[in-house]
Amino acid sequence: MVKSKIKKAQKESSLGSFFENLPDLIRPQIAAKVLGVSVWTIYDWHHRHKLKRIPPTVFLKINQMLYLHRDELRKWITSLNASPV
Repeated sequence: MVKSKIKKAQKESSLGSFFENLPDLIRPQIAAKVLGVSVWTIYDWHHRHKLKRIPPTVFLKINQMLYLHRDELRKWITSLNASPV
C-alpha cells in the first residue's frame, strides 16, 4: 500500500514538472505534441468532452481559436492516472 502511494506521488510530481515549462494557455498543436497524440485527437476531445468526461474548463475559445488551460489539463491528466482502470 505504501509503495503504491509513493509511486502515485512520483507520477504526480513528474507530471507537475512536465507541465511547468508550458505557458498558461496552449494551442492544440503544442498540447498534442506534449501528450503524444494527434491534433485531431485534441479537437475531438473538445467536441466530445461530455462523452469523454473531460472538464469543459480545459478548453477555451478566443476569436474562433482553441486553447487549452495548462493547469486544468494537468489536473485532468493527473486524475486519469490516479483512477484505477
